[in-house]
Amino acid sequence: MQEYVRITRENGSPAFQHWVREGDRLYREHLEPEENENCLDLALNEYSRALEQEPDSALATCRMAKVFFRQGNYAKAKQAAEKSLGLADTGCPERRQIQTEAHYVLGMIQYRKGNLKQAARTLRHAARLSGIRGSRIRFGLFQACRDKAFSDGFRPAMLVSLFLAFYSLLSSLLLLPFERERISALTLAVLVPRLLLGWVQEEIGMRQAALDRYLDIHQDYPGLGSVGIMIGDMYRQKGEPEQARHWFETVAAKHPGSLDAYYHLARLLEEQEDYAGMVKVYQQLIRLKPADAHLYCNLANAHYYNQSYMDALRYYESALQLGTDAHWKAMVAQSVGNIYCDYLQNEQAAIAYYQMARALDPADIENYIQLGMLYFHKDDYGNAELIYRKAISLAPDNPRLYSNLGYLRWMEGDVETAIQHYEKSIALDPGYEIPINNLGVIYLDMLGQVHKAIELFQQAIELDEHYALAYYNLGRAYSFLDNRLEAANCFRTARELNHYSRELDNDELTARINHLFDTCEIELRD
Repeated sequence: MQEYVRITRENGSPAFQHWVREGDRLYREHLEPEENENCLDLALNEYSRALEQEPDSALATCRMAKVFFRQGNYAKAKQAAEKSLGLADTGCPERRQIQTEAHYVLGMIQYRKGNLKQAARTLRHAARLSGIRGSRIRFGLFQACRDKAFSDGFRPAMLVSLFLAFYSLLSSLLLLPFERERISALTLAVLVPRLLLGWVQEEIGMRQAALDRYLDIHQDYPGLGSVGIMIGDMYRQKGEPEQARHWFETVAAKHPGSLDAYYHLARLLEEQEDYAGMVKVYQQLIRLKPADAHLYCNLANAHYYNQSYMDALRYYESALQLGTDAHWKAMVAQSVGNIYCDYLQNEQAAIAYYQMARALDPADIENYIQLGMLYFHKDDYGNAELIYRKAISLAPDNPRLYSNLGYLRWMEGDVETAIQHYEKSIALDPGYEIPINNLGVIYLDMLGQVHKAIELFQQAIELDEHYALAYYNLGRAYSFLDNRLEAANCFRTARELNHYSRELDNDELTARINHLFDTCEIELRD
């Protein structure tokens, strides 16, 4: 790592200069790939001692801003960076350097908080001040311009942002040899071939050899967080989640501002169904990137999996406020509607959010289906039919719409039309078992055609061997034919499957089985 800074402040006391140099040394050590310890707290302590010597030092205050940013403490970093700009008067020898670093910190905080336009402006100013030693700053500018381009949509501003992003990335690469905070050329010359060889081994299936190579690299360069993340990911793929978790948490401890470490840890915890752990990780990610709507949605998902529905609703609402993509926001609104419908039994709130989802993404038929079902459960058959008819006009080949409309007509007593809708649904998707089962119930209970009903129930079971309701209905049909053994077998199978599907009343199934055998014993005695 190259020399971080040269102190030129002529009026600085020897003690002040000593503490600043000690802080710089520790900060450099933290950035060294060979250093495994988190030296940021130690560096912060040295800069604090320097400030005790000179409370109005712009240099020490700016250094503290950089450390706070590395730690992910954006509030203190912003406060220190702004203070250092105010203290850096025209007579300060380090004024340009302080302004460069302070604007970089402020720009990156604005970027993390989603204020992309302001971030790009601040980072451009920092890049102009930095001269040839601004590779890191220009890469930050590339990130801000890139994200701004995709948030602008297909407008002329998007092309301008893309051009600035490309130019900033190219400048960052060209100026990399002059960057202070970079890995030395010698280290890169040794490191890059080893990483490439590990990547090749991983790609061709030599996973254990790749893992061993990454572990060797980490032993030589324990401060490289990216290598630690790769090792953790390899352990995750090997099915060793505890080892993977150890590596991700180790990287996060060394680099508390590392988004990648937390992203990988969150994915691992989701795979392990550790939803309480997921909540903590996403809370940390939101602290680091508070304007990312997707993080709020993921945190809401974690609360939902953990059955904390009110907390899930709160973070889904935040995601809706921060999100910009209409299709994505429609899916979030649909999730909120599902919670209100399925868990909180608040039909009016559910309808409101399904309506919001439909307005955001009129082409998503799922919103119409959910709305129609809610209106149906409220006995508002008129609105339910209107919704289904509107959906059919948008998606005339959707079998679920005809199936739901068939059920609606059936409940209204229009059996003939219900049969037509069910047959239309089956014609569109012969593998759709629900309308086949429902049609069987109509033939059994409404038309008395038992053999036709049995044929349909058996067809539904062939399509889904875990369909408890179809086994139950088939058992009822056999009961009509007085085939008690087959009926009892069907009821037993339905009861076993119902342990997972929960779509039937187990007490009723048990009662039906007992009734079949009780009746049989009475006839034998007679």
